[in-house]
Amino acid sequence: MMRDIERYLSDLKEMNLNDKKDLENKRSFYAVSMVIFAILNRAIDIGNEIISGSESISLTGTYKDTFEILAQHKVIGPRLASKMVKLMKYRNIIAHDYYEMDISEVYKLKNDIEEVSEFILAIKNFLKK
Repeated sequence: MMRDIERYLSDLKEMNLNDKKDLENKRSFYAVSMVIFAILNRAIDIGNEIISGSESISLTGTYKDTFEILAQHKVIGPRLASKMVKLMKYRNIIAHDYYEMDISEVYKLKNDIEEVSEFILAIKNFLKK
């Protein structure tokens, strides 16, 4: 799952989206949205795997809870948990089409999704312990 995220992040970089105008093409817009969705889903999966593999951590009710519980148990820091919780709201927007995200939002999210690299690093450090 971590390799998937690393590959997806690399794929986003290879798309060379340097300006929000690059997302005016619907194919690029939807491709970026779906890659972001996949990254967020994998991050949730990793968090839930850590939780389910631990006898001292109970399973969560929401995606947001996953990252807050990881922070409570010092798997990730509270600042990173807060960042991940903010990113998760977009996962639900993309998945459930609560409203139509515009080009500016998707472009900002494409830039913000790099935060997941910090999550991967924190998980790798946790697993080394």
